Amino acid sequence: MTRAAAARRALHEFVAAHQRFLLTTHINPDGDGLGSEVAVAEWLRAMGKSARVLNDSLVPAAFLFLAQAETIEAFELALAERRLGECDAVIVLDTSNRQRLGRVAPVLERFPVPIAVVDHHVSHVDGFGVVNVIEPRASSTGEIVYDLIREWDELQGRPAGASITPLIAEALYIALMTDTGSFRYSNTDSHAHSMAADLLAHGLDPQKLHAQVHSHASAGRLRFFGEVLSGLELLDEGRLVVLEAAPEQFQRHGLSGSDTEGLVDMPRSIAGVDVVALFSEVEPGKVKVSLRSTGRIAIDQVCGRLGGGGHPHAAGVLLRGTRAEARARILPELERRIASPEGVAEPGAPSHHDAGGPGGAAAAAGRSVERG
Repeated sequence: MTRAAAARRALHEFVAAHQRFLLTTHINPDGDGLGSEVAVAEWLRAMGKSARVLNDSLVPAAFLFLAQAETIEAFELALAERRLGECDAVIVLDTSNRQRLGRVAPVLERFPVPIAVVDHHVSHVDGFGVVNVIEPRASSTGEIVYDLIREWDELQGRPAGASITPLIAEALYIALMTDTGSFRYSNTDSHAHSMAADLLAHGLDPQKLHAQVHSHASAGRLRFFGEVLSGLELLDEGRLVVLEAAPEQFQRHGLSGSDTEGLVDMPRSIAGVDVVALFSEVEPGKVKVSLRSTGRIAIDQVCGRLGGGGHPHAAGVLLRGTRAEARARILPELERRIASPEGVAEPGAPSHHDAGGPGGAAAAAGRSVERG
């Protein structure tokens, strides 16, 4: 039995052994984390179990429609303590780094509750749960959840996918769609397309779902994008693009850190670009670094060595200090990789992920992790 198969079997045994579950995901939750939470919650309830969802952060506007079908609670200390006291098991989705749970993490450490982790990020392949289903070659955590539900059905003697309701299908489709960049990134393999086709057969409207996720931009956000892009820097003969966003820009347009979503991806369309780096200083002294690669350069370890991480071609980290200090810590390493004929690829790192919500390492020594 392969390691992946053994981990999946352990997850099924974990689910069968417990009754009251608390689900959570990373800070600044995205469509994959939230969609996976909703799908798993519905799946657990179909087994007669109880499930609640509690995250560090509020649900972004783009995914509020998911919260209409599933109560997704935002962190308050008393609420987190109560929910952890009520459950007998925790399932962490879309991150295998405990610190990326934000304020949930230290509370979780105080409760002796068994944890299962389901994730597809390469940064922490060992996980921190008693069960760790971590499959970096999956396009999304939602894809892993989809496979787990189908496997569970077969174990119960039912046709694979019999437990997938229209709500589960919608949630998993959102997870898949968002983490494959609407099926544009190279992690969109035949299994992802097969999964999408199966989910659409449950009566989903893909155009409506795409619009629900992507039609929430404010005029201020577009002006903010324009300001940042107008300051675009081309370094290393156009192979490295650098963007900066200052605290006053966020304040002027009434935006938060999550409003940079998608900005770092735009310059990847410039001919000849290898890497894009975005330095977002949402508040003075805290710089969110988001990196994207067009394919040749592996960048996850650039962030990983500073406490962040992600995929080989999409990574991020939150650094303490000024933007100039963050640039000094990041850009020389990127330039070294760009200058290398091999792109300084990490040994054994899967190369088919172009984007997604990066995981990260423990926040320590003046640094913490942020979604790329």
